[in-house]
Amino acid sequence: MKIYHYTSKTNLENILVDGLKASSKYEALTELRKGVVFCWLSPDDQKIFNNDEICLEITIDDSLCTVAEMDYISFAMMYKYGGEKYGGKNIPINHKASDLFVQLYETTALPISDYNDNFFTPEVLVKGSVNPKNIKVYEMSK
Repeated sequence: MKIYHYTSKTNLENILVDGLKASSKYEALTELRKGVVFCWLSPDDQKIFNNDEICLEITIDDSLCTVAEMDYISFAMMYKYGGEKYGGKNIPINHKASDLFVQLYETTALPISDYNDNFFTPEVLVKGSVNPKNIKVYEMSK
């Protein structure tokens, strides 16, 4: 199957040689987000695009992919740290709310083969690294 990953253009050469490394660079809050490559189902799913980024098309075995509702983990982070760190306003730190959103994120995540286009912001979690032979620059059709 084909999925999509955005990265800085400055990373492109290394990625095409070494592949995409599974990372826990971002705070995971859950085991589900550890040791994964974060991707999208479609190139249009990335909502915050800038000119310094490039879209990569990844061909991957769907058994390695889980789909989860990114909004739930975003809310969990906002409540864990308070709204300002993650773009929210006047959201107080509330660890119980954060834990509940993590639970919701984990409970609703599912194998990509079971996904039916029912999340508002679906993120694809690819378990493990992605080999460079499975990566190419995405060319938008004209």
